[in-house]
Amino acid sequence: MNALPDDLLIQIFSIFCFHCHHPSQFPHSDSHDVRTNKQTLAYLSRTSRDLQKIAQPILYHYFATGNLQKETKIYQGHDGVERQFPEPDFLPQFLRTMIQRPDLASRIVAMQMVHDNTLAGYAGLTQTIQSLIKYSTSNNLLTEPSLPDDWLDGRFSEWRFEGQRSSLRRWLITLALVLSPRLRSLLLAIDHDAEFTYTLGESPHPKLLSLRTLGLMRHQYDYHFTELEYLYAAAPNLETIYACDAAGWSANAPDSNHGSFENGFEYDLQLPNLRKLALSGLIPSNLGSLLPCLPNLEDLEYYWDRYELVSFDLLDMLQPVEETLRRLCISFLPEWVEGLPDLDGKIPPDVPSPHWYQPPEIDYEPIKTLAEFKRLSDLTIDCRSIYRETDRDSPDRLTNLLPVTIRRLRISYLYRGMFLSLSSLGSDASQRFPNLEQVTIGVVQRADPKYQHEIDNIGALREVFEARGIEFKVEKDQFGPDPTMMIPGAVVRSQLISLPGYRPK
Repeated sequence: MNALPDDLLIQIFSIFCFHCHHPSQFPHSDSHDVRTNKQTLAYLSRTSRDLQKIAQPILYHYFATGNLQKETKIYQGHDGVERQFPEPDFLPQFLRTMIQRPDLASRIVAMQMVHDNTLAGYAGLTQTIQSLIKYSTSNNLLTEPSLPDDWLDGRFSEWRFEGQRSSLRRWLITLALVLSPRLRSLLLAIDHDAEFTYTLGESPHPKLLSLRTLGLMRHQYDYHFTELEYLYAAAPNLETIYACDAAGWSANAPDSNHGSFENGFEYDLQLPNLRKLALSGLIPSNLGSLLPCLPNLEDLEYYWDRYELVSFDLLDMLQPVEETLRRLCISFLPEWVEGLPDLDGKIPPDVPSPHWYQPPEIDYEPIKTLAEFKRLSDLTIDCRSIYRETDRDSPDRLTNLLPVTIRRLRISYLYRGMFLSLSSLGSDASQRFPNLEQVTIGVVQRADPKYQHEIDNIGALREVFEARGIEFKVEKDQFGPDPTMMIPGAVVRSQLISLPGYRPK
């Protein structure tokens, strides 16, 4: 093998690198194949000096702590999380190597971290951790973590306060970020106490200038989007954020932010270069306070559920991104609710039968028009954001809603009739929407029987659209989708229901 040219060896060894094969996904270490391939690269690095210089840089393309929770669905609407005791993640040892080998630290472009307070496997690493703290302090990187006076005894699991373990864990994660000058992609599984105030906020202004993509998801408890303000500030070139479970219910954040938009409050977050935001869980009022912080946003995905407190106006909230938005995907996500018999005989006998679609309890205004969104070309919108259940279908509803720039339209969770408005759109598309290429209707998994006949008639519109060169598709949108599916690479070993229009990779 030593006789092979270096460029050929790089191609061969890259086969064992998850990041090389999936550069658009966040890395992980929670599957057998990924771990085995990582071990193979480590073995190759120890074979000879010649192979080491090829294999080691590939081995250090990414670092993943693993320990992501496995979410499962036994049947649609019943979900659970398999929680196992965390395995050692080797983060202190990894940091030691980064300090000793800055050439390898410069190779790291992607990370996956879990913020918890277990510190599994750290008991024998007190001297290593002490040396990391000393190095950081002497090089003016981070302030020291808040630790008990007797922490060097290594009895981390016996520390009285979980916050102390959390503090050390957060400090180690932050040090890994600071020591990776080429880090472009980061996935964090966090809880509501994972803010970086005492690491990034009170340190000598470290910057993560290469970081472009950030993924956030809950570990055990949710968090609030604003809790990561110091991480955003340290990464001024962030372009993409995926954030699931970002409402902060566990920390009672929605109570303090209740009515934030209605009261004229804007969050003070530094995200000047953000182009794409995929967000779930954050209450709509808080979305209205967030969007003014995103002056260059082009792609917005926003999903919310039944946990809303007051009525809201989605169109009003979207005004700050009216001039920049190119793609908008917005939807209420209906849950799986049991309680009705299987009237149509289409559900397997061993699967509970769902209730038909139930709109959110809060009576919020449908979006009247997006005509002023002059750059918007791709729109996914749920039926409830177009029509209330009691609204009458109007021929000009969709033609008034859409901007002239629209290319792709998807109506998700169609739970009632829209034949007139869709028919009018198809008839007028050539003149009013010359760029329209595709219309997709996502029919709700189970609708109220009184609307079923109107919904079934939608398929007859295919000829109207295709006669004008517009692709027309009808799909089925299932209850109980999991927003985590929007984070590429975050659902390791999971069987979850996709978001409307998504196709798992």
